[in-house]
Amino acid sequence: MKEILRLFSDHGTFVQPEALTYIASKDNPTDFAGFLLGSLREYPLLLTVDAIKDIENATAQLKETPAPVPVAKAPEPTLAPAPAVDKEMQKRMLSKLLSSPKTLAESEEDDEEDTDEDQPAEGPEPLKTPIIKPVHGWNPLARDYDSEVKVISDVTGKRTSEGTTDDFASLFKHRYHDLREILHTQRREVSTAIPINRLKKTMPDFQLIGIVKNVRTTPNGHRIIELEDETGCVTLMALKNFTEVFPLASEVMLDEVIGVVGKFSKQGDLILIQNIIFPDVKIQHERKRTETPVCAAFLSDIHMGSKMFMADEWTAFLRWINGDLGNSRQRDVASRLKYLVLPGDLVDGIGIYPGQEKELSITNIYDQYKALAAQLALIPDHITIIVQPGNHDAVRPAEPQPAFEAEIRDLFTGAHYEFLGNPCSFSLHGVEILSYHGQSLLDYSTNIQALSYNEPTEVMKLMLRKRHLAPTYGGYTPLAPEHNDYMIIQSVPDIFVTGHVHTSKLDTYRGITLINASSWQSQTSYQKMLNFVPDSAKLPIVDLKTGNATTMDFSKKST
Repeated sequence: MKEILRLFSDHGTFVQPEALTYIASKDNPTDFAGFLLGSLREYPLLLTVDAIKDIENATAQLKETPAPVPVAKAPEPTLAPAPAVDKEMQKRMLSKLLSSPKTLAESEEDDEEDTDEDQPAEGPEPLKTPIIKPVHGWNPLARDYDSEVKVISDVTGKRTSEGTTDDFASLFKHRYHDLREILHTQRREVSTAIPINRLKKTMPDFQLIGIVKNVRTTPNGHRIIELEDETGCVTLMALKNFTEVFPLASEVMLDEVIGVVGKFSKQGDLILIQNIIFPDVKIQHERKRTETPVCAAFLSDIHMGSKMFMADEWTAFLRWINGDLGNSRQRDVASRLKYLVLPGDLVDGIGIYPGQEKELSITNIYDQYKALAAQLALIPDHITIIVQPGNHDAVRPAEPQPAFEAEIRDLFTGAHYEFLGNPCSFSLHGVEILSYHGQSLLDYSTNIQALSYNEPTEVMKLMLRKRHLAPTYGGYTPLAPEHNDYMIIQSVPDIFVTGHVHTSKLDTYRGITLINASSWQSQTSYQKMLNFVPDSAKLPIVDLKTGNATTMDFSKKST
C-alpha cells in the first residue's frame, strides 16, 4: 500500500480512500496503479473511483476496436507518463499564448499539405562527437580560480511525501506560514492583519492574510476571491470599475498566499477589496557581486536524442568555449567562463509529447544521456557544470524534482559536475542564483490574461512578486506534497533563470537579473502545430563581478 501511495505522490496526485481500496482489490495493485498513472490525461488533485472506472471503460473500448494498422514497437518509457493530445488545450494555447493569428484548423491544413516534407528522414546518422583541436597558447583565466558552489535550497535527499492527507496539510501550512511571515514583516500595508474569525461589520476597514481557496469572475465582470486562514474563510469582491484594484485581482491565482485590505459595503452584505498585497521583493534589490573576474553561462533545453538537435550550432559552442572561435572580446569571455548552469531538459526523453518517437535519433533514454555525456566531456575541465532535471528528463514528473539518480550521474565523467534538483537555489562566489526549469510558466500564462507564454521574463516578474514558482495545485505543473514547500522563493536571488519555453530573453526586475536560457533544438512538429518558433542556440552569460548580462549567438545566419 505504501508503494502505491508513493507512486501517486511522485505524480502529484492524492488518492481518495475509496479509490485506494478499489486499487488494492486488483490482482496486482502496483501494476494497476502504474497503468492508471500512464492513462491520466491531467494531473488531478484527487483521484476518485469514478475516474478509475472511466479509465477502465475507455481502455475496454479501445480493446474492442482494433487499430487499422499494426502496432509499432513501443519506445522505452521514461519515468514520466506521456500526456495525451488535448485539442481544447491546444486551441486555448493558440488563441492566448501565440502571436500568430493562424487558427488550429489552418495549422492542420498546412500539416496535411506539407505531409511529405514533414516526414522525418529515415535512418539518420548517429550524432558524431566533434573533434575539438587544442588552441596553441590558450590559457583561460578561469583556470586560476577554484570553484565556489554553495547550495542554499534543494529537495534532493530531503523527500518526505508519501501522498497522505497529512502531507498535503503540511505543504499548505508551510506555504501559508512562510509567506504570511514575509507579508507581515516586509509589507507594511498588512502589518496589522487580523485572523479571519475576528472580522466584524463594525470595522471601518481591516487587513487580512490568507491562502486563496477559490477565485472566479462573476457574470457582471467583478472578481470574487475566497480567502482562508487557520481560523476561517471569507468571500471578498473586487469591483470591475475599481481601476486600481481590479487589475491586481486579475493576477490572483488559486492556492497562493496574499494580503488584502478591505471594508464592508454600506449594507454590510459584501466585503469589498480596497487593495491586494503580494509578498514581492524590495524595490531595489542589493545585488551581490564577487571580486573574482569569472562568468557563468546558462545552457538550457539541450534535448539530446532529438532529430532536431542543433549539432552544427552545438559544435560552434564547443569550439568557442575551448578558445577556437570568436573575436578577441568573445574569446576573453570564454577565458573567464567558470560555470555552466544546465536548468533541465538535458535529453529529449521518451513519450513526452504526441508523435515524439518519430522525431528521435536516439530511442533509448540512457543512450541519450550517454551521448550528452560524450559531448560535455569536450568542455574544459576547469569549468564546473551544474546539472538539473526538467520535464523531459528521467526523474519524477512532480515538482520539486530531486537530482538525477546515481545510474545517470555515473555516466558523466571527466569534468567537475554538481547535480542539483529542480528548482534549486545556490550561490557562485557569493552571487545567489535561483534556477528553475520553468514548467509552471504555462500555468501562469494560461491563468492570467495579461501574460504570454512566449514572454517568459514577464511571467518571472510575477513569480517574484508572488514569491512562488508554482502556486496552483492541479494545473499543468504536477506538484508533490512535500512537507516543506520548495517552490517558495524564500531568499531573493541576484539571478533568476528559467528554460522550458525555448526562448532567449534577458531582463531585470528590481535589480534582479532575469534569464530565459534558450534551447539547442530546432522546431518540432508539435511546436509547428502550435505555430511556435523557438529562439534557439543562444547562450546567456553573466559576469559575476560586474553583474552585466549578455548573449552569445550560435544560431545560423541567413544567407
